[in-house]
Amino acid sequence: LVTCKKGISSVQIGKDLKVTQKTAWFMLHRIRLCLGCKNQSILQGEVECDETFVGGKNKNRHRDKKVQYSQGRSFKDKTPVFGMLQRGGDVVAKVVKNTSSRELTPNILRYASPSATLYTDEWIGYQNVDKYYDHYFVDHGRKQYADGNVYTNTIEGFWSILKRGYIGVYHYMSRKHLQNYVNEFVFRYNTRKINDREKFNLLLCNLEQRLTYKELVA
Repeated sequence: LVTCKKGISSVQIGKDLKVTQKTAWFMLHRIRLCLGCKNQSILQGEVECDETFVGGKNKNRHRDKKVQYSQGRSFKDKTPVFGMLQRGGDVVAKVVKNTSSRELTPNILRYASPSATLYTDEWIGYQNVDKYYDHYFVDHGRKQYADGNVYTNTIEGFWSILKRGYIGVYHYMSRKHLQNYVNEFVFRYNTRKINDREKFNLLLCNLEQRLTYKELVA
């Protein structure tokens, strides 16, 4: 789980260990809970901020499962995730209620060092960060994706890894458990520069939380 770039399914783990899919799913979620230890970094230097929406596209659904009025930034069928990435360093990604300034600004203040320089897109949710940081943005609405050193391509690359895992391995991540899946992808990204033995030892050092099956499915 800590080395497969796009994750591994509970069905595959169940086959490998000769246990049921239900048992494997429970075990993986207990591990994911501990992987959140690498999703608390304080980011410095050049920091990219961006949001993504997890939940699939309406056009890909069967006509009986399509959700009306769910285009764009609708939260009816998708869950927003906010991410911050230090160039050359760690990423922090959190499931949020919405992408308003009231929701995003506290996360930025918590995880970005006061001396950091922020790079974002033109979304109005970042309108208040100018009060606290050096802030530059690109206007994706006008097809501007880079302006010298100002871009969000790195954090968008992380989102692409998350989405590939969603589409190719897990197929579905519920809102309830989405943060744990996000923790998994953050852990692998933030430990990309150490070897597999060190990754596994880091996981073992953070096995402090206990999760019962009753709590998981409540």
